[in-house]
Amino acid sequence: MSTSSSEKNKGASFNHILKYTGIFSIVQVLNILMNIIRNKIAAIFLGPSGLGVLSLYNTASNLLNQTTNFGIPMSGVKHISEIHESGDSDRLRDYACTVRSFSVLSGLFGVLSGFSVILFCYLHPGTGILPHINDFWNKLVLLAVVFLMSVTGGEMAILKGTKQLKSVTKVSLLMAFFTLLVCSPIFYLMGRTGIVWALLLSNISYLWVHLHYSTRVLPYKINIRSRSNLRRGIPMIKLGIGFIIAGLFGQGAEYVIRMLILNGGSEADVGLYNSGYVMVVTYAAVIFTALEADYFPRLSATGNDVDRQNMTVNRQIEVCVLLITPFLIFFVFAMPFLIPLFYSDKFVECIPMSIGAMLYMFFRAFSLPIGYLALARGDSMMYMFTELVYDLVVMALIPYSYFQWGLLGTGLMLSLCGLFDFLMIYFIYRWRYSYHFSCQRLWIYAIQFILLSSSVYAGLRFTGWLRISTIILLLFISGTLSVYILSKETNFFIKLKQKIHKRDE
Repeated sequence: MSTSSSEKNKGASFNHILKYTGIFSIVQVLNILMNIIRNKIAAIFLGPSGLGVLSLYNTASNLLNQTTNFGIPMSGVKHISEIHESGDSDRLRDYACTVRSFSVLSGLFGVLSGFSVILFCYLHPGTGILPHINDFWNKLVLLAVVFLMSVTGGEMAILKGTKQLKSVTKVSLLMAFFTLLVCSPIFYLMGRTGIVWALLLSNISYLWVHLHYSTRVLPYKINIRSRSNLRRGIPMIKLGIGFIIAGLFGQGAEYVIRMLILNGGSEADVGLYNSGYVMVVTYAAVIFTALEADYFPRLSATGNDVDRQNMTVNRQIEVCVLLITPFLIFFVFAMPFLIPLFYSDKFVECIPMSIGAMLYMFFRAFSLPIGYLALARGDSMMYMFTELVYDLVVMALIPYSYFQWGLLGTGLMLSLCGLFDFLMIYFIYRWRYSYHFSCQRLWIYAIQFILLSSSVYAGLRFTGWLRISTIILLLFISGTLSVYILSKETNFFIKLKQKIHKRDE
């Protein structure tokens, strides 16, 4: 390949990554805003106890779905994207049938599993399982929700695997909109009794939206009797089960951390820790929303081509770092205002923790793109191993840091755990998959790390105008560097200027 051709492909790749990372980030922000509005409406019409019941219903349905869907929403993407890359339309239709068949079967498995739990509770009252879901029919409606979630997961995998990224963004926005549209009047008219019906109607609308777009690409077809059809899905199920187990490791570690903090402190401490964690890991992670929808299918499509995989991973890292660093510095600046806005003045004690954990998200910009290599290779055992090691380290160090240094200690320790996760994944994956980190952009990463570290120090140590002016200066330098590098690598900003000029004309 000629140099000019290589540069052209490089620019096209960066344009693609920047475009869809930006699009999915904006969509995620809009989703968060609509969820905030929905939660506010729910708080008004349901009250604190109603919100608790809503949270319980959501947790029960999500947990049951995640443990019975065989990881198809993730593993299905890998296999469909590989077939889609080959251009074999007949094979693609056959595998879409496999994904859909297993989605229906996993939904039925979830219903049977849930019904077994309900029957056990009915025969053994007082067991403490699902204590707040007293109505038998509400429990049955929740089983319908679990089935709908499983079938929707298969359609989601088809959209992502066939790289229907515009459809994925539309679906994401429509899902948030329908949730707000459906839940608000039901909560107003029915109160707490309408919670389970709001969940049911929301998930029906989710499935309808997904089918509306996915059937345009591949007509709907299932075949749960064909043995050859089911055998095709065995590798997908193996990878999906590994993904589920790794997710359970993470959920278990988070539960243990909170229980240890509760035993050594109070419920308020757990609430403060959880609020600080959400502010960093959930809201500051909008930049990473494109990884699963866009990056994972692209990485899976590279097959076992080591050079293509390394190039894909390194480009994604570069864009993630350039986009997220100014975003994190802004979060350091805005955290004293965001915490009271999203929660209340009673939660200001978690501000130092949130600021101290910002470097955790910086290291995630490296570890997440590299970590997807195991999933793209179908190596579920390696993915489970690295997740388990990380969860054990976090489960030990976060409570220890809380007991030694309080909430600020947990934030700083979380950042160190992020560094450990990156180094562990890098060296293991270098040995197993021949991954090599690109050192050409090391100076950019070093500068952005210094700027973010300086802003964290200023956010923790400085006050008043000194804090404000220092962080704004660091934000300006970081943002300018990111814009400069991205404008050199892509023509995204040129196209953006052209669109603005056309509108002005």
